[in-house]
Amino acid sequence: MEANWPAIVFLSIATGVAVYVGRLWFKQWFNPLSLYSAVWGFCLCNYEFGLIQYENISGMAWTYVFIAWVGLYLGAAVVILLSNPRNLSIPSSRPDGLRRLRNGLVLCLVLGGVGLADQLRFVIHEFGNLITAIMVNAGDIYRIKVAGDLSIVPYVGALSLPACSLGGIYTARVGKLTSLGVLPLIMVALQDIFALSRLEIGMAAVLFMASYVHTPKKAKIEFSKWQRRVALILGMAIIAGGFITVSSVRGLGVDFPGITPAMDRISEFVPVFPSIYSNFSATPVAFSMYLSSPEESKHGSWGEYSFAPVLRLLAKAGLGQGVERYEETYYTPVPMNTSTYLKNIHSDFGPVGVMLFPFFLSLTTTALLFRSERRGTISSTVLLGNLYVILVFSFAFNLMMVGGWYISAVFGALVGLMIDSPIAARTDVRNPEIVGTGNILPA
Repeated sequence: MEANWPAIVFLSIATGVAVYVGRLWFKQWFNPLSLYSAVWGFCLCNYEFGLIQYENISGMAWTYVFIAWVGLYLGAAVVILLSNPRNLSIPSSRPDGLRRLRNGLVLCLVLGGVGLADQLRFVIHEFGNLITAIMVNAGDIYRIKVAGDLSIVPYVGALSLPACSLGGIYTARVGKLTSLGVLPLIMVALQDIFALSRLEIGMAAVLFMASYVHTPKKAKIEFSKWQRRVALILGMAIIAGGFITVSSVRGLGVDFPGITPAMDRISEFVPVFPSIYSNFSATPVAFSMYLSSPEESKHGSWGEYSFAPVLRLLAKAGLGQGVERYEETYYTPVPMNTSTYLKNIHSDFGPVGVMLFPFFLSLTTTALLFRSERRGTISSTVLLGNLYVILVFSFAFNLMMVGGWYISAVFGALVGLMIDSPIAARTDVRNPEIVGTGNILPA
């Protein structure tokens, strides 16, 4: 399989246009439409590069990809057209409530720290020396993680995720990077390294950035060149370092079916590259194989994937049957048990869901984005960040399948409501003495 250059050029142009349209509609590059388009364009171009001899993506799969893409833009367009353009430029009149925000952030960090401590306790108890366990027993740790037995207090560590949202908001409010603001990112990176996982690192980055970008800033925030460079290097080091470390110690190397000579040459310099490349190129192929499989093999019921954590919780209470933690595997020829979010919503809601799910996801995300930027409510910004996560990871699977996503969204929103409520009670936008009086406090 050789690189399909005409397809790569076409996809690159289409992606660039879609990204720019998102920029025009939202007046900034960081927006849900541009991010979704960039991620999907990147993955589809990777597939067309042909560094692994994948099965062909069917015409039906391409059609569904296009339908979902259009549905996403239509959802945003509805909100934009129905919004009053004059209101979109109204700055938030909500005071900062920095003390309450800081307390909410510390609460999430403390609770997330309990999960991290319990995770470390389990690994040390089972395998002895922590570093040796990670380097030598990585496979065993990951299998325990997959089984969900890595901690006696499961999902408590996921409370570090809403801390990432609050950390982004806090950084925007104080106008500079602080140790408290970036601590959630470091904590999530440590959790993933010690659990040999990679998903939460990416989630943490998206939550932090989305919350930071869409938090109203009462004062203009200016970073010097060296501050921007340090922030960029620090962020990339935390995220990329954790991702590569986990990939390396898990032994995700080059032993994949269908690898081409070009991929072999690359992997001589970057041993984990085949694993990373397949993660960002094989999932649309798996979706195509799902569509081509016999109807009787497409197991699943209405909402099974989208509400999987809720169904598992009900099953533990004796109400209904549980849902498997992981999906079936498709051999692309690289084994893949993630098949894009399109596979999940098609299985959950049928073909009509492929249009409606992205439409309502985009509609809700856009509405929350305008509410966050106009009113500055923390609960709205936290929910917005969690919808961003679904959009960014849509190339892999529907992140609503993950219990940590529900914890991040629900618990984070509840903490946000507790922070917002007392402030809202004291805010009267009709009182000119109150409007615009919020100050940026030093960290």
